[in-house]
Amino acid sequence: MYHLALPVDFSTQRKSAGERRIQQLSALLADRRNILVLMHNDPDPDAIAAGYALERLIRYLLPDAPVVLGHGGMIARAENRTMAQLIAPHALRIPTFEAAAVLPGYDAILLVDTQPNAGNHLLYEIDYPPEQVILAVDHHPPKRSQTRAVIHDVRPEVGAAATLMAEYVATAEMEIDETLATALFYGIKSDTRGLSRHTTDLDIWAYTALRNFVNTELLNQIEHVQLPRSYFRGISDALTSTMLYRCREDGRSTSPNESGEQGEANGSGTACTGFISVSLLFQMKRPDMASEVADLLLRMEDVSWAICLGIFEDRLVISVRADKPNAQAGRLVRSIVGKNGTAGGHDTMAGGRIHVPNASPAQRIAELHGLVPRFLRMLGAGESVGVPLLDKSGS
Repeated sequence: MYHLALPVDFSTQRKSAGERRIQQLSALLADRRNILVLMHNDPDPDAIAAGYALERLIRYLLPDAPVVLGHGGMIARAENRTMAQLIAPHALRIPTFEAAAVLPGYDAILLVDTQPNAGNHLLYEIDYPPEQVILAVDHHPPKRSQTRAVIHDVRPEVGAAATLMAEYVATAEMEIDETLATALFYGIKSDTRGLSRHTTDLDIWAYTALRNFVNTELLNQIEHVQLPRSYFRGISDALTSTMLYRCREDGRSTSPNESGEQGEANGSGTACTGFISVSLLFQMKRPDMASEVADLLLRMEDVSWAICLGIFEDRLVISVRADKPNAQAGRLVRSIVGKNGTAGGHDTMAGGRIHVPNASPAQRIAELHGLVPRFLRMLGAGESVGVPLLDKSGS
């Protein structure tokens, strides 16, 4: 077992604030009969790591606490599924259609890697008493809502929820083992791309400190899991559908202002240089396939934006990646989705969902196609003619 020490330059004020949060959390949960640590739907490594750490922290603070780790959606991406199986095999999957019946059975819910009005968790689907949402620990930009958790710890400047939970663990002086250290380390590594994007001194501290306690064999099992043939078929379909659109030569784009209207960008924000890659997946087997494709295609040379749009069950799935640190990808996706669904993200990565439950398959495909020119116009490439990525005549 190991101890995680807070950063040496951690101010007395920040340490005191952290200690107050821990004390308040313990007091609020002391008499609860059924506690749920709820990750966002389709949890990624950061959510799994942070959720597992929070569950462990509650058991440390309140050894007899009845606590459950749960989520909605599905964990389908091979690395994510393997991580969940090795780190938190006990995590409870709660189907969306059961949320209204199951969640009221918990008298305290703690949100991790999400927040009350985010729209990407099961509470969003039901009428749950807001005063029983005891904690929200998140690093995504705050939502414009009056709904807050009792302890509302949302820090969008931080790169990963796992970083925040590392701070909680260190503040509580809780011992950690290799499993927890590996989970938190991989959560941070995954969400910050190895500290290469959206990173603060706190992320660097957590990543560096945890690295000393990582179980390298466990980490290798997660990072280098074997992939099913269906994965490669999905990638093949994505590459076949991918079109490349050239950005305007001046790099300027159309950007939404604070009221949601569109106006000419001032050189910052959604800058577009080189090419935009756009991939369409009409029959996704899992919702996170879109993010895998976007991650992959952003690695292509001269591509500054990678957009993957797909259909999963009765909803359109949007995943966007950008290579510039101030690209405002989250703002871009929120402006596209509007009030038709849910969206969120950071400057360099974002996602969204648009539910179309009453649409026919043909209508969903038409709506997916309709999103493409809207993205292109917002990125200043509305007049660009796309060329297939796999066009053998191109370079």
